[in-house]
Formats: sequence, C-alpha cells, structure tokens
Amino acid sequence: MSRVSRGLWVCALWGCSEGAPVTTATDAGTTDVASADVVSADAGGAALDDAGDGGSGDGGPDTRAQTLTHRMGPWMVAAGAERSSECESWTLNNDEPLYLSTVEMNATAGMHHSNWFFVPDTHYVGPDGTWACRTRNFDQGVASYLGGVFFAQSTQVQRETQQFPPGTAVVIPPHSRIIGALHMLNASPAARQVGIDFTVRTLARSAVRTRLSPFYLEYGPLEITPRGRSQFDVECALDERSRSLTGSPLDLRFFYGLAHYHELGSQMRVTVLGGPMDGRALYETDARQGESWARTMEPAVDVSGARALRLTCVFDNTRSATVRYGIGDQEMCIWFGFTDSAYQWAGRATQAARPMVQTSVRDGVTHNLAPCNELITLRSRSMGD
Repeated sequence: MSRVSRGLWVCALWGCSEGAPVTTATDAGTTDVASADVVSADAGGAALDDAGDGGSGDGGPDTRAQTLTHRMGPWMVAAGAERSSECESWTLNNDEPLYLSTVEMNATAGMHHSNWFFVPDTHYVGPDGTWACRTRNFDQGVASYLGGVFFAQSTQVQRETQQFPPGTAVVIPPHSRIIGALHMLNASPAARQVGIDFTVRTLARSAVRTRLSPFYLEYGPLEITPRGRSQFDVECALDERSRSLTGSPLDLRFFYGLAHYHELGSQMRVTVLGGPMDGRALYETDARQGESWARTMEPAVDVSGARALRLTCVFDNTRSATVRYGIGDQEMCIWFGFTDSAYQWAGRATQAARPMVQTSVRDGVTHNLAPCNELITLRSRSMGD
C-alpha cells in the first residue's frame, strides 16, 4: 500500500484527532483505496460455520470465557478545565485470542468522552497508565488500522454497556494492548477527581458464531447556522464498493450502533437506501448529551441488497455564532457500528467536501447535503484467529 493510501485509511476510521478531521490528498471525488493489502478477492463474510459438538468453529483450539476488570485514574481536573491530550494504556498479556462480548463501563462525572482501541503490544511501548498521547505518537486512526475498536463511550455518560448479541464477538488477537484516548471536562465550579473502570466479558471460541468488524460514518464539514435548526446528510454507496470487492451485491448485517454528537445535537438517523429495507432506519435516536446512545441490535439488522446508507444529524443552535466540527463547544456528527463484514468500513464527508455541499432552506430548517468523498475498506486482520 502506498504511504498516501495508508494515511487516507488510518485517518478515515476515527480521524487523526477528535477535533480536526484530516484534509486528505483528494480534494474532490471519492477516495478509493484498493491496494492488494487493503482488499482481497476472497471477501467472504465473517460468520463462522456451525462448530457442532463443542468445536471451535474454525478448527483452532478452544479458549476459555473470562471476566476482566480494570480501574483507571483518578485524574484531578481543575474547575472549568478540559483535558483532551492524554492516553491510558492497559497491556492484556494475553497468550490466546480474546473473544470480546461485553464491555461494562463506569465513569465519574467529568469523563466527557473516551475512545478505546486494541493494538499489538509491540506498538506504543511504555509503562501502562496515563501518558501524553503525543509522547508515543498515538493516533486513533492508526490504532484502528493496527488492531481494532475496543469500546466507545457516549458523551458524558457515566454508565454504559457495549453488549453484542449471543454468539457474536470482536476478536482481540494474542499479545494485545488496550489504549484509550481520554477527554475530560469539568464544568463544575470546584476541582474534581475523574476516573473510569471496565468490566470485560469474553466468550470461549467455541461459543462464537459471528466475528465483528467496525463500521464508521461521519459528516465533517459542519456549518451549524446561528439561532436555528440545521440538518446534515451524507450518503455513502456501499453496494458499488461491495461489488468491486467481491463481485456480488452488498451482504451485510449490523449488530450494534452508537451515535456521537455534543450539546446541540437533537437527532441522528442512519437510513437504508435501496434493497428490501429501503427508506427504513437502521439506527435512530433523539437522546441528548448525557444519555446513552448505545444500541444492541438483536436480531441483527440485515441491510443486504441496499444501495447506500445515509447519515443524518440535526442540530438546534441557540447561540449567536456558527458552530463547526470540533471539541469543546463545537460539534460532531459520527455514527459507529459493528457488522459481520470481513472488512472494516469507513465512509465520510471530509473537510475537503465543503465546496461541494448543497444547502437549502425548507420549512425554516437549513438542509446540507455533502458527498461521501471518502469510502475506505480494509480487510479485518483478526478474522482468522
């Protein structure tokens, strides 16, 4: 893979930093990463054959189900202060794959948001605990490329469970390290201690029928007009990419979904376009910041045969200034899910799409439609573990 192509991929899945979506080398059109080590011709689904008789599903030795716990912090955050440049690492020292089924998170007030990844423990080497992300050149997109997504926290939620349906799991390879990108915000008038802890439950390999991969959608070029409601839409054509990968129509099921926006966000929808579910919502929420946006999809939502997915975010801006994409008092429009695809997917409208945004006002709402100018697929690395 070329250096440019790899850079496009790793910055697409989660962004090279939460507050600043990357402007890539392509200023128009759709980024198409199709190098041999990114996509492969044998793009079979991630579902395993029925093992029967307690087998392991893929002929490998069975593993044991485990419950792991880990407590992090506390970190002191001054009154009115924000900390968003620190990382936390937890080396698992696992000699066998872990089949991640459930992550239960508990956090104190002040843990605004956090994204967690698993990577090989040969990367981001150093003592476990808290460190400045820049000292180990940590990047969320690179981490997802190296390993995968472990957990994402809804904004300002203190208790949240990421739970997959029975028989489904994310595979964490042997010798992995968990790394979280922390974002703490203390809006209170007094300093406070902030902490977070995890209870992690895994399955035995023989209990796993479907292995999961991450899926990401984003609208980057936000321009939320003052004192009004704005809607932002981006449509990413999945079927065309599926046909280029496999020679077959889209064959995809979703098992979990999670929104991400901030204080001004009032609605998010992911709509299926084309196929048997045409016009139906894959995911929808009007929960406000501080409420969980996590959704376990049981049964799984089958979007096979669809042409595209549309991400929609609606914001009510009561302020006198335009709000754009970013941390602090700015906004985001991100949706994340897990599928049974053998690929990681990332589709988004980047900042480079801003000149191509179509804007209109209907019934007092400012509508913005941006092209999905990055759609990237990467073969998941741990499907064979």
